[in-house]
Amino acid sequence: MEIEITRPKQYQDKIRDYYLWADDKEIGKVKPNSIAIYSIPDNAQNIRFTIDWCSSPEFAVKDIQSNKLTVFNSFGSNWISALFLQLYYITLGKNKYLTVKSGI
Repeated sequence: MEIEITRPKQYQDKIRDYYLWADDKEIGKVKPNSIAIYSIPDNAQNIRFTIDWCSSPEFAVKDIQSNKLTVFNSFGSNWISALFLQLYYITLGKNKYLTVKSGI
């Protein structure tokens, strides 16, 4: 299955890449403010994105709508969250640091 991954422009992580994983196998990377197209193995069950020691929650391949995903920093769209929740997202919330949405 081919999927199109959009990574919008955000101030946080603007010089770092996000890595795409399918069932613990690295598929590729997504550069800031870009669109990337990758092939996911047909037998893959879940995908996730990582950056350093942080990641997104696992996302079921069967939940991908119209073969399009958007991945972004969870607190990057709200400046209040960026000020007050940044420490949470890099410690206790490290597995929720990135957000994945389908069909956007």
